[in-house]
Amino acid sequence: MMLAQRANRRFAAWARSIGIVLLVAMQADLAGAQDFQNWNEVDLTASWKKVDFLAPLLARTDANKPNPQFAATGVVALVPLWRHVQLVGGYLFADLPQRSQVAHVPLVAVAASFKSRHFTAVEQNRFEKLFDYGSEPVRYRNLLLADVPFRRGQWHSFVSNEIFFNLSNSSWNQNRFQAGAGRRLSPRLRLDLYYLQRNAGGGAVPAHVLGTLLSVRLTNSPLLRPPPDN
Repeated sequence: MMLAQRANRRFAAWARSIGIVLLVAMQADLAGAQDFQNWNEVDLTASWKKVDFLAPLLARTDANKPNPQFAATGVVALVPLWRHVQLVGGYLFADLPQRSQVAHVPLVAVAASFKSRHFTAVEQNRFEKLFDYGSEPVRYRNLLLADVPFRRGQWHSFVSNEIFFNLSNSSWNQNRFQAGAGRRLSPRLRLDLYYLQRNAGGGAVPAHVLGTLLSVRLTNSPLLRPPPDN
């Protein structure tokens, strides 16, 4: 037991350090990025009985292009199936004003988590249909995330990677790598800052993103939210 606890503490310290170093290094690299974007999001969370609800408000801007590039909102519900497994379902609406396009996105996902005192690991498998957008593709998204609290839970760092597949034409769509850290501002507020690199298919130039996420807890919030963005 003692050896396991020591191993968990060492892993947590390693993951925390790696996450912070990656965030700082990647932010420094943004100055030379060819495509720099800002993703800013406010998440409203509430609970009713055993169901957690999430309402995201998301806006994306690009320093070199007309704005906003993207805006989205919707409602997502998280229902516990077993102790460490959640069923996720919801609807998102996305607007791409510079392209004169919108997307209606119903989604369903299953998220499995492993928690210890020093870190949380999550795998999420998500399916979504993009109505009124392009060829209306069906996408599968696989997310792996590690989250490490420190300073008695006042701070946390996280690293994740998400892969997108277009099931309509059996092709890889994009990959998103994310690293960041955040602080609990009050019992109901938490602010996260992160760096994200998005690689799209077809030889597109990678997009470099600096984002913020403000989580507002209206009642009891989910322990870990799924990424609501499109």
